[in-house]
Amino acid sequence: MDGLKSIRYIKGGRVERYGRYQIIEELGRGSMGVVYKAYDPEIDRSLALKILRPDRVTSKAFVDRFLKEARAIGRLSHPNIVTVYDVGQDHGTVYIAMELLEGLALSDLMKKERMPVARVADIGAQVAGALEYAHRKGIVHRDIKPSNIIVNPSGHVKLTDFGIAHIEDPNMPHQTQAGEILGTPAYMSPEQVLGRPVQGSADIFSLGIVLYEMLTGTRPFKGENLSAIFNAITQYNPSPPNKLNSQVPRQLSSAVMKCLSKEPERRFQSAGELASLLEGFKSTDAVHGQTAKGPAGQGAGRRIFLWIAGMFLVLFLSLGGYGLYQHFWPGQEMPAATAILDVTSVPDGSRIFVDGDFKGLTPAVLRLVSGAHNVKISHEGYYDWEARVNLKDRMTTPLKVKLIGEMPGNN
Repeated sequence: MDGLKSIRYIKGGRVERYGRYQIIEELGRGSMGVVYKAYDPEIDRSLALKILRPDRVTSKAFVDRFLKEARAIGRLSHPNIVTVYDVGQDHGTVYIAMELLEGLALSDLMKKERMPVARVADIGAQVAGALEYAHRKGIVHRDIKPSNIIVNPSGHVKLTDFGIAHIEDPNMPHQTQAGEILGTPAYMSPEQVLGRPVQGSADIFSLGIVLYEMLTGTRPFKGENLSAIFNAITQYNPSPPNKLNSQVPRQLSSAVMKCLSKEPERRFQSAGELASLLEGFKSTDAVHGQTAKGPAGQGAGRRIFLWIAGMFLVLFLSLGGYGLYQHFWPGQEMPAATAILDVTSVPDGSRIFVDGDFKGLTPAVLRLVSGAHNVKISHEGYYDWEARVNLKDRMTTPLKVKLIGEMPGNN
């Protein structure tokens, strides 16, 4: 660890600079490193500086993998892939100087609201286009997930973190050892889970999971622990997105399910092919094209249906809603929140989503309609917990969830 004695610290015990780069503030932490906002005085530019975590420095394998990230991204020059400026070693660790991105991670955007189909297609097409370019350069990302997709205010996408990218170099020894898990569990492909050779089709599978989640508000493969998640990825066939969200066109739903094929050869044979298909759904007209551009009879039928629905709504409101309900279904009460869900979690303050709607933070007592509901519990730094919970009428259902930490020490 040469150079450790010369480290200068600022308030909080943080290193003041790495190489020529002056640390400004911490931006985030991941499984491999810490990312800082930094300043390059030589060219008067702010940038992002990724530093290998100190506890990883003791492992040569992780140091090699970190440096491999710099080499991998350094070979790429694409508008939808983060730009790397420099790589170096200082203070007994290694760093990568890269483009400072503006915007939010897709994981944060999805927490705010359900995205319209056209926007999902736009984001997906940009990511697929970046993957097509990387795959042609012989690089597989291997960790496609929402937190590695940054979307700026204008909607432009940047793909980040090639930290576990696999460079198809026949002279490079196989680094993955038996039992070693690379990638993020909820977004891994079946071949990653099973420890089989990984190609670009693995990235297509992972992007399929991201698309599914954006379109439906839920992940296709879930479980209470790693074993359950891995079993779902390798064995379970989820419902098509259009079954969970009627706004998803059938062709787009089929494309997502093709991405999620268990066998790599049954997926899209290139990310470029997927990008081209997604391009066709980037406009609202294209999303609703099956109806808007159908035969004249279909358009007339749709207008008649909308007219009847509108008249029914007017009549419903004019009779006070409840009166009309009683007229058509005498003696039947309208559905009401008759069941209680008592939610607690470790850690406290986790976000609660019921059927895709944000319901508050844990601990919480929720009044809901009896029956089955999709419940998701999420917290920054932890894997989401999600399950279908059946609530009985006039009964309280306790739900206690312990989230699994994404980083060591969060459990």
